[in-house]
Amino acid sequence: MVRNRRRHKRVSLLKEIELLCPRKEVAKALVVNISRSGLVTYCNNPPAVGSEIAINLLFVDEYKVDRTEVIIGDVCWVKSLEDFYAVGIQFKSLNEHSHFMTLAYLNYAEGFEHPCLNE
Repeated sequence: MVRNRRRHKRVSLLKEIELLCPRKEVAKALVVNISRSGLVTYCNNPPAVGSEIAINLLFVDEYKVDRTEVIIGDVCWVKSLEDFYAVGIQFKSLNEHSHFMTLAYLNYAEGFEHPCLNE
């Protein structure tokens, strides 16, 4: 039996983001999944393992206003794939005041255990 070592449920999220890396360069990336403790992203130019980075997530609220949230995290791993890299980032913290939209998305998405399929 395989045991899940993750503390939080991972949910799908396909969203383009910006990573502000240690030398102040900005890298574009694509988030593929997210949890309350971190995310996995694909990018062409990955930050180094152990780097502290700022993640800029853009959401659109119910009034169609852009809301950018910045989450600070540490790069835990980088895996080379064929034409790009997968990067695992662990959040330092998420809080209701600074990360309302991220937490609202997680609350919503975690409610879906499995998609309903018609047979």
